[in-house]
Amino acid sequence: MTRTTRPFKVIISGGGVAGLSLALMLEKVGLDYVLLEAYSEFVSNKSGTGIAMLPNGNRILDQLGCYESLLQLAGQAIESISFKDPSGEPLAYTEGWQKRASERYGYMGLWCDRGTLLQVMYGQIEDKSRILTDKKVDIIQQTDNEVEVTTADGSVYRGDIIVGADGVHSRVRQEIAHQASKMGLGEEYAREDVPSTYSCLFGISGKMEGLPDATLDYVLNKKFSYIIGTGPENRTYWSLMKNLDRTFHGSEIPRFSEKDKEEMIKEHWNDKVAPGVAVSDLYNNRLRHGPLFMAPMREYVHKRWHLGRMMIIGDAAHHMTVIIGQGGNQAIESAAALTNHLVSALSNSGKEILSYEEVQGVFEGFQQTRFDRVTSMVELSHQRQLMDSLDTPELEEIMLHKFPATLPGSLLQRWDQTFEAAVCLHDLPLPTRDKTFRWADEPKVSKDS
Repeated sequence: MTRTTRPFKVIISGGGVAGLSLALMLEKVGLDYVLLEAYSEFVSNKSGTGIAMLPNGNRILDQLGCYESLLQLAGQAIESISFKDPSGEPLAYTEGWQKRASERYGYMGLWCDRGTLLQVMYGQIEDKSRILTDKKVDIIQQTDNEVEVTTADGSVYRGDIIVGADGVHSRVRQEIAHQASKMGLGEEYAREDVPSTYSCLFGISGKMEGLPDATLDYVLNKKFSYIIGTGPENRTYWSLMKNLDRTFHGSEIPRFSEKDKEEMIKEHWNDKVAPGVAVSDLYNNRLRHGPLFMAPMREYVHKRWHLGRMMIIGDAAHHMTVIIGQGGNQAIESAAALTNHLVSALSNSGKEILSYEEVQGVFEGFQQTRFDRVTSMVELSHQRQLMDSLDTPELEEIMLHKFPATLPGSLLQRWDQTFEAAVCLHDLPLPTRDKTFRWADEPKVSKDS
């Protein structure tokens, strides 16, 4: 392939949270791109689960012009957080989180449909001709000069790099591993031992008597736990995380059928998630457009995220359990970090293109920026899941008898640790918001200023 004269161009594979946020960021900073989504309607296809957006992700959404719209659609931010025992009775109930989060971080946490988040980001994109559906990435070829992508319908797209934001079964990551193996780098890139210890069953139900509005509830149980959230339009989001009894790896990780979902519900039919509210109530009150979704919770950070002109971000590169709500937020952070490195490299080069060596520098710098942070999030998420599922007698004693007395202070401290190292977009202004918390990437303010 011979490169034609054109500005630097990014090909994005996947129109989920990572891919669509990257597309919006690239447009905002003036970089050319095309997004290839395999499905016909990327928003509706991914709207079957809820998502918790937290201050670190919302800070970036604010830069993109999305935060206020998302907050308006959510109706209200998370106001109460509680921990409950296996009978659904509160161990600790805390409220005032809208004021607490807003005053401390400048941003609140909120619940919404995943499809709502995608729709808000999509609505901010001015040139929607760059967002293409029914474009499943099939063949990826690269030279020192460019990358050529052929989709399943035979269409061909050329650019300088391809970014795989295409999830846990990433086609881009498959191609990276394949080409690495041909180059004798297989051991460094291959990852067949991805572990999964927990499964997660997601559902969306209507408003439930016994559950307050704008809540985030954690229900503790032996070897399983629940997250319950009430959000916009009288929605109740719920997740059942269950220990698989052993850790599966790679190809042996189970895939779940409709029968598996029904058996899971039957097994937990009488579990109480709040006084007077059982799993059977959630199931019987589920929304038609919110079908049950069940998946294994893979926990990994791949060692290498790039090869040549191919890069992976989001779930393609790192995945964690859902319990701390950082999966989507970390995907948005990664998109922002990659955008920062691209803009910086193009500014420093003084050209509209980057050499092969400069692309490698972007990729290396990006992974170095993100690797330790997402690794810590995966580890934190795993440890928190062990705590909520009362994995050991020691954790059971702590969670049922000691931890509740430390709230809300201990939870706020955890949030501080989670948010501090978050990244934002360097080349877009941050709206001014009063707060007491200092993000690590903010300049220090002297006492005399």
